[in-house]
Amino acid sequence: MKKIWSALLLAGLLAACVNLDVEPKAKQFYVLEDNGHGGQAGGRSPCPKPAGGLGLLIDVQMPATFYNGTNLAFSRGPGSRGHYQYAQWTDRPTSQIGHLLRDRLRQDCHYRQVALVGEGLTGEQLLSLRLLELYHDAASQPGQAVIELDVQLVRRDAGRLIAQKTFRATAPAASYDAKGASLGFNQALGRLLDELEAWLARQPRG
Repeated sequence: MKKIWSALLLAGLLAACVNLDVEPKAKQFYVLEDNGHGGQAGGRSPCPKPAGGLGLLIDVQMPATFYNGTNLAFSRGPGSRGHYQYAQWTDRPTSQIGHLLRDRLRQDCHYRQVALVGEGLTGEQLLSLRLLELYHDAASQPGQAVIELDVQLVRRDAGRLIAQKTFRATAPAASYDAKGASLGFNQALGRLLDELEAWLARQPRG
C-alpha cells in the first residue's frame, strides 16, 4: 500500500511540474502593446518634414477562427493549440495590431496619410494584414511568444501587387503563464513591426 501511495504522490508531483494553466479563477485582461523601437515605447516625435505624396490604407483581414477571439492561445507541442481559460486580450489582436501599425506609420515620413479601411480616408496603396499565428509556445518553461503575420502591398488603382512577405517574430515569455506570455507578445510584436516598417520603407511608391 505504501508503494501505491508513493507512486500516486510522485505522479501528482510530476503533473504539477507540467501544469501550465495555473491561473487565478477570475478573468485577467491584458493589453497587446508595441514595444519596438518605432512603437509607442520608442517615444518618436512626429515626422519633422512633409510626408510623402501617397496615402496608405491598412486592411486587416479576418484570421483563422481560432485566432479571431480574445482568449490568449498556447501550444504544448507541434500541431497543438489551446486557449487560456481565464486570460483575455482587451481587444481582438487583429484589430489591435492594425491600430498599432497605423499609429506607427503616421509618425514617419513615407506617406501623406495613413488610415485603416473604414475610417473614411483614401489612399493610393493598400496594405493587407492577415494574422497567421499568435500563441505562447509552452513546450518548455518559460516558453516563448510567437507572432506570424502575412502582408501584401497593392497599388489600388491598377490592382497590382507590389510586394508580399510573411513576418515571424518570437520573444521569451517572462514567466510560464499567461501574464508572462503577454509580456513576451509585446516584445515579439514590437520586433515584427520594426521589421515590417523597415520593409515597407523600401517598397516603391509608384
